[in-house]
Amino acid sequence: MIKNKHYAWAILAACCALSLSIGITANCAGQYFVPITRDLGFGMGEFTFYGSIRGVFMVFAMFQLNKILEKVNFRLLIAGGFALTMVITALMSTFNHIWQWYVAGAVLGILSPTVGLVMPPIILSNWFIKRRGFAVGLAMTFSGIGGAIMNPILAWIIQSYGWRFAYVANAAIACVIILPFLIFIIDLKPSDRGLQPYGYEEQGAEAAPAEQVKGASREEAVRSFSFVLMLVVSAIIGYFAGYSHLLAAYGASIGLAATVAAVLSSLSMVGNVAIKVILGLINDKFGGMKMIYFNLSLTLASLILLRIGAGNMPSLFAGALLAGNFLTISSVAMPLLVHTVYGSRDYTRIFVLLSVSMNLVMSFGQPLIGYTYDVTGSYALSHYLGMILVAVTVVFTYWAYKSSRKLTWS
Repeated sequence: MIKNKHYAWAILAACCALSLSIGITANCAGQYFVPITRDLGFGMGEFTFYGSIRGVFMVFAMFQLNKILEKVNFRLLIAGGFALTMVITALMSTFNHIWQWYVAGAVLGILSPTVGLVMPPIILSNWFIKRRGFAVGLAMTFSGIGGAIMNPILAWIIQSYGWRFAYVANAAIACVIILPFLIFIIDLKPSDRGLQPYGYEEQGAEAAPAEQVKGASREEAVRSFSFVLMLVVSAIIGYFAGYSHLLAAYGASIGLAATVAAVLSSLSMVGNVAIKVILGLINDKFGGMKMIYFNLSLTLASLILLRIGAGNMPSLFAGALLAGNFLTISSVAMPLLVHTVYGSRDYTRIFVLLSVSMNLVMSFGQPLIGYTYDVTGSYALSHYLGMILVAVTVVFTYWAYKSSRKLTWS
């Protein structure tokens, strides 16, 4: 696998670490919702709205991401941004008022583009010509691995020592494990180290650059009908991600004990790991369209099983296992789908724009689901809406792909 010990594999390890950081922080955020809202008297929608604020500020920051990557030392940017994010996470242990989470959400939003899940696909796209799907899929599995391990640990810490101590412990663990990779190993592009991407040698000195740049230009892509459709697809994909962090809250809503409800989150992280690897392999062997259809099928199955699972424990656990797909669709399927639809020529610039749409809706999807629970006392309405949106996404993805074939690839 590690032919000629190419440095791209070290970059893959660093991206795995970056993805792991999301797993042991953001993918465990749902563990805090119930204890904090009960302790401080916030509504679920009111509290999770800080995630919306984070998302709005992240969108503004993402518009500047390409410029920032060109002007700022990448390793300093990503390591510094991550360290500051963990400091703010630890400071949440001192919060008592909802406005404090809202302010923290704004600052975290500004930092998010450089330390969030948008970066590993961009980095790996630069470093891998060959086995790109495998690299992206493998790296993103670590957000699931981190979540699967950390969710029950965090639930135990909260139950034993309280949510305030858990915030500090969470941030400290992330810093110790992740920061060394971001300080000493990670780089944005092979040229930063005077190297060529992995797969360059296999294709030949002349063929590889052509493979790297083949695709539609950003200027033509954003003016196309295909891009309008992809904006809708990316927005819906962002909404799906909101379900994953509310699994523990969903379990509590149907009468499960906190530790049992936490198992739902852990199961979703296990599913997350397996599905991400499978998606990467499907993408490399069968193409991006078959990959996204498989992904959407799992999304629909999970929603149906979770709905049935309100009165059936085996269905509930099966639905939770497949619920790991809610995050894979944004972290793996969407980046690979953009490659399929528009190619590699202006991939980063196009993907960042679509990520704006995805992350904006992602930031509102979670509190929207939370508000539906506050109003109806059930998560049923949000589950049924998700099922409808799966069908819409299938149609719009196919339409966007067919429309993109009319674009000029060079």
